[in-house]
Amino acid sequence: MKKHIVFIFISLIINTFSYGQCKEYIKAIAPSMLEPYVSDGNFFAPTIYEGDEVTLKRTFIGGQRYKIMILGMDLWQKYITIKDDDGFTLFQNYLPKKHKELNCSFTDWEGNDIPCLGQTYYEFTPEHTITLVINVKVQQLAKRKKDRVKGCLGIVIGYLPQNTNN
Repeated sequence: MKKHIVFIFISLIINTFSYGQCKEYIKAIAPSMLEPYVSDGNFFAPTIYEGDEVTLKRTFIGGQRYKIMILGMDLWQKYITIKDDDGFTLFQNYLPKKHKELNCSFTDWEGNDIPCLGQTYYEFTPEHTITLVINVKVQQLAKRKKDRVKGCLGIVIGYLPQNTNN
């Protein structure tokens, strides 16, 4: 029984350290990756395995310019989908398998046509306050579940400071 308690305690310490390390890594690289946007100070930085999926729900203020970035583990293919509360897809950086022959692009809020394959960020200005659901699924490369690679993934949100000169 003592061995099990010690093992659980050590596992909790390692997981806490691992999460803290991931969060610090994302916190360190986010400012340069977001420029000229400024981090809102809140970010989601879990330590995950390839094949995992994470979802984050956030509210964005109307009229404010934003950038949502997905950071970490460059070797992973990240399938990103951003939807509004009604389930309407605003951004997706991949095509479903049945549409592989098409060119993947999306029209942003300003009407610009942007290629989306492999894109790891989304810039937008909502007309009104809106809640978005950000989903990231990481491709599993390993054939066996026990061989999956563990790494850091970060969902970082930045805003473009508005001119405050009077």
